[in-house]
Amino acid sequence: MKIALRSLLPLLLCLLIAACGNSDDAPQGQAEAARLGVVGQAPGGTPFVANLTLSLEEFAHLASVSFAIAAKPGTFSKPMAATYSRAWLERSGAWRPGEKQLVVPVFGLYAGYANQLAISATFEDKSRHEAALTVVAPAYAGPGAVYNTPEVRTPRSAAAAPGIDYMLIKNNFTAPAVLDSDGNLRWIGDNVPSSAATHFSGDAFYVGSSTTPDLYRFDLTGAYTTIPLASTRYTNFHHDLTRGKQGLLAELDAVDAGVQKIESILVEIGAGGEILKEWDLAQIFRAAMRAGGDDPSNFVRDGVDWFHMNSAIYVPADDTLLISSRENFVVKLDYQTGRIKWLFGDTTKHWYVDYPSLRALALELTAGKAPIGQHTLSIASNGELLLFNNGLGNLNPAPGTTSGVSRDFSTPSRYVIDEQAGTAAEVWTYAAEPPVLSDICSSTYETTPGNYLVVYAAAGARTRARFLGIDSAFEVAFDVEYPSLNCATVFIAEPIAFTGLVFD
Repeated sequence: MKIALRSLLPLLLCLLIAACGNSDDAPQGQAEAARLGVVGQAPGGTPFVANLTLSLEEFAHLASVSFAIAAKPGTFSKPMAATYSRAWLERSGAWRPGEKQLVVPVFGLYAGYANQLAISATFEDKSRHEAALTVVAPAYAGPGAVYNTPEVRTPRSAAAAPGIDYMLIKNNFTAPAVLDSDGNLRWIGDNVPSSAATHFSGDAFYVGSSTTPDLYRFDLTGAYTTIPLASTRYTNFHHDLTRGKQGLLAELDAVDAGVQKIESILVEIGAGGEILKEWDLAQIFRAAMRAGGDDPSNFVRDGVDWFHMNSAIYVPADDTLLISSRENFVVKLDYQTGRIKWLFGDTTKHWYVDYPSLRALALELTAGKAPIGQHTLSIASNGELLLFNNGLGNLNPAPGTTSGVSRDFSTPSRYVIDEQAGTAAEVWTYAAEPPVLSDICSSTYETTPGNYLVVYAAAGARTRARFLGIDSAFEVAFDVEYPSLNCATVFIAEPIAFTGLVFD
């Protein structure tokens, strides 16, 4: 795909206007001495990226280079903007001292559009040089072209603020994508068949392979490197990748002594693939159940997807992990010891009905509805638990047991947990009218206090993906839809700070 894109119409430099950022009667200082100018450009790996070449006589006094891409007329997402420090530019090889040139990547372009760019260079003495230019980017026709044509049910407007401007789309058919809240595709990677397990950190996307124990690092130009995990017992990533205490929390499958461990192992990994810590939920639950006098053999079942871990987050406030077992419950673990602190889920299921050791750990629901088949755990700004409440019962119940409750609708759900009292109460939910069932995948996140991004990944009998920005009073800021098959178009969509980025 990269070769094909380079054969498209080149990015066209249409307009160049350079001016110092100081007043006319002020000394121009280092900005003037540097004699910075835009002298060329080249296409990046996709239409969303361009590489600008800047001439620069003096690099030593440069503090930073910034760019901003103006929003399209009639749109309301904040402009895509980023700042590169001198250290980052030098470390990345952007500075070419022999030619006295900087090559600066610009990402987040509108494909098939004449983008209005502002470039700014700031120097140590606070003097500044600014330039404006227009770059025409070619249209995008790659594997993520489904994102080019949203069905806009409610367009974003000035009337409602969703608290979000950009969304990271983790999907099941291509590399990660970034959409703005107006429904425009603003970035997408290449050459991986799935990006459900994705995390954005610093200046790169980290993507876990769905077929091998490899971690891919995509920089914002779209280039990527492959990082093998430092263990051969893991076979693949699945579901999600989130920030841990020291590294990244990865949900991994494994094989131990020829036995498959399916979706029941959580590992903290470093950016170089090193294994920092592991939590084997099969071992943890066997030990807890035996200590409580129960036989775990019909609950923990190696070689079977008995747990189905689909979300895991680190909670720094009390040094714990929150883990979603789609088949059973939400479980809270002590980070250091792996000890189970509590369980929260459907109390008609096997885990609660048949095992006193687990029932003793269950939170009592005092208001609202319990999580069933839940996805994408997160902690709201005030410390409450937020999740997408799918409503689908067990897909792999133990022999002789039931699948528990299944609902005909799905919602985001927010809970207050009182650990001392052992209770949980649903304090906010959004029930769409008419009701929407998205029984698998899907996500919800607080964007800013009182505002939410809600994504029904498998609506319309698993044929539609629907994105909503709503507030706590249920006012809809935007509502867009895309065709999908199961969770192909989106597995998770989460807010991403794709404006005002600073690369040090």
